[in-house]
Amino acid sequence: MPQSITTYIRTQGAIAAVINAAVNPALAWPGNRAMHRVPLVGDGSLLIDIALTTVILSLLVAVFIGAGYRRDLKAGRVAAPNGQGSKRRLLACLPGRAWALGLTLGAVIAAVAVPALFVVLRLAGVSDLSFPAFALFKAVYTAALAYAVARWAIMRLDSAARL
Repeated sequence: MPQSITTYIRTQGAIAAVINAAVNPALAWPGNRAMHRVPLVGDGSLLIDIALTTVILSLLVAVFIGAGYRRDLKAGRVAAPNGQGSKRRLLACLPGRAWALGLTLGAVIAAVAVPALFVVLRLAGVSDLSFPAFALFKAVYTAALAYAVARWAIMRLDSAARL
């Protein structure tokens, strides 16, 4: 019996979140191991890292999730599109191809998240983070981002499959 789209979204989102929470801090370590502290702005800064991570992660998650969703839909492991397109009007405006969807989501999220993060951290008096704090922040941020992108990608591709 195929999984419901809701269960499928939760499962795939959780998998993407766990993978990214583990992989992203590990990838940050080689590039920052000589730095004891990661500055908020400037070369090698938290904000530049988050902007790049947001775009790249969104692209990769959307592409991998898109390929998996199409494969699982074709194999009958996930229920066929459920006709709830009216609930997804905003998502329907986004590209229907996984790579374009990932780039669009990444650019929009980075354009919102980076300035918001800058304001919040500045108001909190943060000018830099220790590397362990940076790695922890990156694990939490990328887990949440991966889950959200996986969810939105499946929902968008689900509505595109109906067209």
